[in-house]
Formats: sequence, structure tokens, C-alpha cells
Amino acid sequence: MRHWMWLALVTLVACDEGGGFGEGGEGGFETDEGGTFGTGGSGGGGGGGGGGGGGSCSTGSTWRGGAGPTMQPGGDCIGCHSGGEGPRFTLAGTVMGDYDDATACEGIEGVKVHVTDANGQVRTLTTNATGNFYSTAAIAMPYTIELEYMGSTRAMATPQSSGNCVSCHTASGSGGAPGRIIAP
Repeated sequence: MRHWMWLALVTLVACDEGGGFGEGGEGGFETDEGGTFGTGGSGGGGGGGGGGGGGSCSTGSTWRGGAGPTMQPGGDCIGCHSGGEGPRFTLAGTVMGDYDDATACEGIEGVKVHVTDANGQVRTLTTNATGNFYSTAAIAMPYTIELEYMGSTRAMATPQSSGNCVSCHTASGSGGAPGRIIAP
């Protein structure tokens, strides 16, 4: 019980304090004006993470705290950022190593996330050091996603009308998703 209370407190502090993520264009955040999504930069060290999922990390590495583009892999980026801290994302998620990886497990770096919007415009994001990807650019809904990694691809089966990937891609899966977003 104490562990869960501590995790909730850490999550609230991360959302409430923001730590400077995206303020004034700092932290490696790009606003995608050229039609290509930014990939962010690196995050800081500090406290711990964990909980919120399958209880283990397939990559063997967990987020070490800090604010910035690599914060809280597997967390609710859009939900947290809609509270006024950091940039407002239109699409955000994490590519993990396994369907049931816990929140705060570091994901897979270097996965290309090809987003095709309702108008046929294709934009590409690349996952950062913790597997996070995100955008602030407008996306015509519904959109589809195809992942590309090390010569393999995987396409999302159903067009989506929400950019909040974790609303379905949790460690246990929701809304028809099998679990986390994983690399092909």
C-alpha cells in the first residue's frame, strides 16, 4: 500500500511541478512546423519510478525520474500535460519492449512511428531514449499508425480518433488493445 501511495505522490509531483519541460522551447522539444515530428532529447536523473503495470521491465531498465521528453514512459502524457504543465500534445505514447511492461519501464529507442492522418498526410516521429514519442501538430482524425524498427513493420489495425495512446495501450490492455505498444 505504501508503494502505491508513494507512486501516486511521485506522479502528482511530476505533473504539478513540470520541471521546465518544454518551457521556452527548452529540453529538445520541437513544434513540428516543418511537417516532421520532433523526437525530444534526454531526461534527467533523480528519484525512482515503477508500478502501474505488469510489475517487470522487459528492457531491464526503469525511468530514473526527472522532467523532460524522456519522463514517465508508459504514462498518460496527454492527461498530465492537459493540466497546463509543459506542451499540449495532440499525440503521445511510448513504444515498450513487451505488452505488459509496467509504467516507468524504459521503452525502445529509435522506432519510427509513421502517422497517416485523415487527409493522407504522413508524419514520422522517432522514439527517444525511453521509447516516448509525441507531437503538438494538428492531426486530422481519424489517423492510422505504422511502426518501423530494424527492417520490420507493424500497422495498427483500427483508425483512431484520440491521440492519447495510453488510453488503450496499458499494461493490461483496454479498448481492444492487447497491451502496450510494442516494436515490430
